[in-house]
Amino acid sequence: MMPISFNARSAVSNTGPLISALQSNCMYILHQFYDQIHIPEYELQEYEKHGAYQETQDLVEGGFLVVHRDFTASENDAAKYIANDIAGHRATKDKDPAHHLPESLAMVLMQRSNLGAVELLIDELAARDVARLRKIPVIGFPGILIRACQQGIMEPEDVLIKLNECRKQGTHYSPKLIDEIFERLKNERLKRL
Repeated sequence: MMPISFNARSAVSNTGPLISALQSNCMYILHQFYDQIHIPEYELQEYEKHGAYQETQDLVEGGFLVVHRDFTASENDAAKYIANDIAGHRATKDKDPAHHLPESLAMVLMQRSNLGAVELLIDELAARDVARLRKIPVIGFPGILIRACQQGIMEPEDVLIKLNECRKQGTHYSPKLIDEIFERLKNERLKRL
């Protein structure tokens, strides 16, 4: 089986995947897949809460991370509607729509054709489901690592180490999910040999 090729110009992200990339020293992988990642301004507070303020500022100053503050009234209304959907989702523990505005604004950014964004980087299950219902292509940080492994950028053992590192730092990747990803990637590697 040949490695799957993927090369995108830009994506939109919420906090989770970028925090995981920073936690696991995998920002280089995001740089290989994307020229720019767009985020709503509201996400900056989350990066600061996670102790990643300086790293985020460095990414903004380097032009890799693009912060959007300019949402129209109709975009803000659409984000509130999406936030209500996320808050009402069966997998959501946080039922306050206001707490889901950052990922909702990220979905709104995905609708801007001038960004050329090909996918939304998001890990939260409820938000991913809501995005898929809106036909927004999504990928989480584990998916990015899977893609990197499939392209020969890293080995299955590296993916295992990186996901466990994120988990140790508080990211909610279950041991079962991590084991399933590792086994899948090992099996794919065996088929390529």
